[in-house]
Amino acid sequence: MRNSLPMSKSFIPALLLLALVLCTCGPSQNDPTPPPALGNAENVPVYEHFADIEGLFGGGSDTAYLVNFWATWCKPCREELPLLQRLADEASPVPVKVVLVSLDTEPSAIERIPDYFQQAGINLPNLVLTDEGSEWGKTIDRAWTGALPTTILYRGKRKYVYRRNFPTYVDLQGAIQPLLDG
Repeated sequence: MRNSLPMSKSFIPALLLLALVLCTCGPSQNDPTPPPALGNAENVPVYEHFADIEGLFGGGSDTAYLVNFWATWCKPCREELPLLQRLADEASPVPVKVVLVSLDTEPSAIERIPDYFQQAGINLPNLVLTDEGSEWGKTIDRAWTGALPTTILYRGKRKYVYRRNFPTYVDLQGAIQPLLDG
């Protein structure tokens, strides 16, 4: 018993030093959230919490990002998906990354998304967000009420929010053009 006491006294400072080192080696609170894994027309990942997809909104300034919030039950959302696909397919002086975020929460609707994409010819990076909390929307846009479709366009520090659909391709081009200029 006497030998264990001196050993434990020298062990405690070493343990404290190790704990201090481990605490300083973790990710910084200033580190951006990494982007989530995105799906394709055949595979649609489901995320339960907005924090898991927050990395979508921290892209670099050399790429323009279009993040479209939609749902299968939203007719205007479905009508604009081919326009978003066309935008992603066309060449642009600045790279444009289009990402679809379905806000469907019903399992049967989520299961039908790959079939819908295949029938509509949609092959865009996508995911499903089932977080029904009302507070996360305010982190994207303070004025957003949750209405669909909603499209966030950003490049670097410039950001535009459209809480409506784009009825024509010309409307969509006009919305993204400010991000492509300089």
